[in-house]
Amino acid sequence: MLAVAVFWVMAVLAVLGGLGVIVSRQPIRSILSLVVVMLALSVLFLLLSAQFVFAVQVIVYAGAVMVLFLFVVALLGPVRERAGGRLRFQWWLGSLVGVVFGGFIYSMLQGAHFRPPQRTDLSVFGTVQEIGLGIFTRFLYPFELTSVLLLVAAVGAIYLSRGGRAGAGRGAAAADGGQARREEEPHA
Repeated sequence: MLAVAVFWVMAVLAVLGGLGVIVSRQPIRSILSLVVVMLALSVLFLLLSAQFVFAVQVIVYAGAVMVLFLFVVALLGPVRERAGGRLRFQWWLGSLVGVVFGGFIYSMLQGAHFRPPQRTDLSVFGTVQEIGLGIFTRFLYPFELTSVLLLVAAVGAIYLSRGGRAGAGRGAAAADGGQARREEEPHA
């Protein structure tokens, strides 16, 4: 009974946090709403007896990744969008796309037959050994593709943070012959 109550409280918190991410106009509040979602999901993992995934969710996602997002938003500052940047019928168009998407989901789920979950040994479910065995045997290729995708995203973020200049690093000083350094030094 307590587990059901905790589930419903965390589910409502996750949905409200998700709505806060979408509805909030301030980026800091959106990030904090996403932290609420991540913490609620971690409690749901704990209810599923997946203690390792619970710990990873709290430490990595709710901790490190959200702090990184928060620092990026704080460093970039609030960017105001121009008033004329929206389409005239944007709200109606968004509503139409939402209704069409909902219709697709409804029609897709009409013929779906859900099967009961497989019987599993709960003594090993969610343990480090079980997760490691799954990652490095059954899901090795998706795991490696995800790591390559994250590496490409990191390299792209570094490239974009330099303003798209290829020689913005150490090579730029050598390329201009030290001219920038000479301009900074005071003349005697």
